[in-house]
Amino acid sequence: MKIAVLGWGSLIWDQRDLILADNIWHENGPELPIEFARVSQGGRLTLVIKPSWEEVKVMYATSKFQDLESAIENLKSREGTKIERIGFYNFVSAEKNLRSANESIISNLISWNTRPGFDAVIWTDLPPNFKEKQKLPYNLENISGFLSGLSDEEFASAEEYIFKTPPQIYTKFRKKIVSILGQIKEERTR
Repeated sequence: MKIAVLGWGSLIWDQRDLILADNIWHENGPELPIEFARVSQGGRLTLVIKPSWEEVKVMYATSKFQDLESAIENLKSREGTKIERIGFYNFVSAEKNLRSANESIISNLISWNTRPGFDAVIWTDLPPNFKEKQKLPYNLENISGFLSGLSDEEFASAEEYIFKTPPQIYTKFRKKIVSILGQIKEERTR
């Protein structure tokens, strides 16, 4: 099997033990609704699939593994998550695992795969959690409040994640979040 691994965040610049066939991330992946909508370890605001959000072209690489189970296990290990949090779609059998909220991305995956011709695709399928973690609606005002409340160490981690995100992952809120980070940094250095 030829298996694609989709990426849009830290997976691209921090592969750790993710084993790829050639260590090349291609920029012409499928278009998916991605946004900085998950509060992760260390106060980072990370990218996840956010259904009904604006779509951006994500990146992909080829897994070194030629069986779906091993490729999924490898991504699960890199992400330090549960097997249920690894999404996949088998283009041959139509077998799939993904959050029900993300069912709409299947048509994008199928349309995209007409050219690269993968047998399957895998990705990290963590849900957005900003609203649940912060007990506030997901909007720029509340994102600003969240980032302002981070410790210096957490703020540096959040800033690093956003600035290391590949430029093509230009989400609806990215430019505004970068501006918010700049304002907070300026206030902290006064």
